[in-house]
Amino acid sequence: MVDMHTHILPGIDDGASSSEEAIMMTEYLYYQKVTAAVCTPHFYPMEMTLEEFVKKRANAMEAVSHSKIELIAASETHLHRYLYNNNDLKPLCIENTSYLLIELPAMKSWTGEYMEDIDKLIGYYNVNPIIAHIDRYKPLMRNKKLLKKLKNMGCLLQMNTSAVIKPDTKRRALSLIENGYVDLLGSDCHNISFRPPVIGEARRIIVHKLGEKTWDKLMNNAYMIINSALNSGRSEHTE
Repeated sequence: MVDMHTHILPGIDDGASSSEEAIMMTEYLYYQKVTAAVCTPHFYPMEMTLEEFVKKRANAMEAVSHSKIELIAASETHLHRYLYNNNDLKPLCIENTSYLLIELPAMKSWTGEYMEDIDKLIGYYNVNPIIAHIDRYKPLMRNKKLLKKLKNMGCLLQMNTSAVIKPDTKRRALSLIENGYVDLLGSDCHNISFRPPVIGEARRIIVHKLGEKTWDKLMNNAYMIINSALNSGRSEHTE
């Protein structure tokens, strides 16, 4: 299994507070039969430069290099106008790919500006956006037409596993998965205590409600993305 959205790396964002906690988080995933996790620390382009972020991420990756599972460098990049001050966004992408996990601003309603910004990522920077935790955006969760439009643009949609588990979001989350709107799953784990890595319970629910093939499709999507990182020399985007 693959966790496509984690904040395991220590000391770089609001995720793991230490290398010890980070390793504990990887062990939690390991015992849930997760074999690889994409490390997606927050990148806020209005707070630090891309170069500073990449350096901090490399140091954090080194601190957890003895993990029992494969850790793949990436980012959760906040969609902000300062992002476009950079000529190349590939260092932010999932290692050795053009897939970029994008965090949208908090929203009460969807505006055309978001679509224009996403289109610029695709057209100018030649990246493949993955929209992070779509379950957090009510304007998206309630609008299948908008979700379909994003997918038709070339975006992939990532849902947090907590959406499948929580009673208030479970029904809608499963419906979106069943109807093919969700491409990827991630725990969005930040620590051991109140935002721990939980994949196994989401798997149990999805398999029970939607069948093994549905789960396998989600995992196959993840492996299709990360295989280039797993099969590489693992250096291009980590330093």
